[in-house]
Amino acid sequence: MAGGHSHSHTTSAYDNRDAVRAVIVSAVALAIASGAEFATGLAGHSAGVVADALHNAGDVLTTGVLLVSFRLARRPATARFTAGFGRIEDVATLLIIVVIVVTAAAAAFESVRRLIAPEPFGNVPLSMVAAGIGIVANLGVSEYKIRVGRGIRSTALEADGQHSRIDALVSAGALVGIGLSGLAGIPLADPIAGLLITIAILYILGGTVKELFYRMMDAVDPEYVDKIEHAAEHVDGVLGVHDISARWVGRELQVVIHIDCDPDATLQEAHALAERVEHQIQHHAPVQRIDVHMDPGTDPHEH
Repeated sequence: MAGGHSHSHTTSAYDNRDAVRAVIVSAVALAIASGAEFATGLAGHSAGVVADALHNAGDVLTTGVLLVSFRLARRPATARFTAGFGRIEDVATLLIIVVIVVTAAAAAFESVRRLIAPEPFGNVPLSMVAAGIGIVANLGVSEYKIRVGRGIRSTALEADGQHSRIDALVSAGALVGIGLSGLAGIPLADPIAGLLITIAILYILGGTVKELFYRMMDAVDPEYVDKIEHAAEHVDGVLGVHDISARWVGRELQVVIHIDCDPDATLQEAHALAERVEHQIQHHAPVQRIDVHMDPGTDPHEH
């Protein structure tokens, strides 16, 4: 007997509306912070603040990309996209990488220009306040996005929250650069801080690229596979478990598993066993969709 049974299941304290709300709130907060930093950075001739403003402006674009991807991911499957649009979040990650590269290049250009042709500082206290705004804005939105991302199991939103958390450190670097340059009389400290910010941006990019590579290769945490196998093996009636495959499709973990059952089992009995396996797995691992293939095992009465 060979058969297949599919089930989809999702339980969370958050839903897609929470994700959309988190993205919109984050975009507004970062847009305000970026605007303030641009104005004060250009007026005060601070490469660090301008670099941080560029980075925050890039983050506004990335949150916009996430918003579009969340909306597209909800579209039903079509004749061409028969598996739905869950993968759109991986496409969004690729676009986010492009944005990060552009902002890193712009920040590096501005910092090198200030190293070659230093400009006198304008309003140092105001520039420091702008950098402080960047710190507060990024810390606030990072915790919000991480909490909602974990709630809906969206690695894209959680990664963007981690991104914002590191951005707060970048803003702190800009603040230090301004202080050393404008208050301590070390003029090169500010453009050097801008270059360090660029390096931090590239570091963030490395983590994002790694995550995208894992997604493209359908990589999952081996611990999940162990939990899935262990859960299925302990269901009464299961004679064996083999050929488990799992992959993330957007925020949905999908699993295909082969179960050996009594070769004399009726179709109804095999179907009931498949349902018990699904429920047991979903109690032990964050699986949203399971395809169970029922295979004839060794007749226990022969031993």
